Amino acid sequence: MHLELRTMNLQRTSLFFTWMVICSVLSLSSCKKKCVIDKENTDSGWIEENVIIYPTSGYLTDQMQGNYVVTGSSTLANRFEVSIDGGTKQPVDYNNYTILACPVKSKCNAYFEREVSFNYVNQTVLYQINVTQCKNCEEVRTTENYVLVPKFPSDYQVTYDVSITEIE
Repeated sequence: MHLELRTMNLQRTSLFFTWMVICSVLSLSSCKKKCVIDKENTDSGWIEENVIIYPTSGYLTDQMQGNYVVTGSSTLANRFEVSIDGGTKQPVDYNNYTILACPVKSKCNAYFEREVSFNYVNQTVLYQINVTQCKNCEEVRTTENYVLVPKFPSDYQVTYDVSITEIE
């Protein structure tokens, strides 16, 4: 009887010790956290707020041959509509606005901060995009980054500045 109790106690102690080792290992091992970006894209500067741009098809920037400024005289001008009220599509008023695009290849989980500024003295337009993306995401997408800005003279030089930051 004493031998049976002793064996049971040893089994319990052994089981308890094994359980404690497993719990310790699990608690000390680091779980790899999945990168989540839950911010909404932001637009600032001269970008018209709350405007949705509707191209007639995806990847129109492929047809722009590097000229990402869409005016009323552009060959693709009639391939865009806009919504200023959040739903009703209408033709773009190219007498007052210009569409800028800046295609960027980014990973599947990304956040875009877009800003357009004008320099009237130097006759330039600067379109800046800061992308924050998850490093561990392998899928790559092209985002065309269409924005509606006030019309500017056709002789202004448009430059693009894209920076990409990867986070864990």
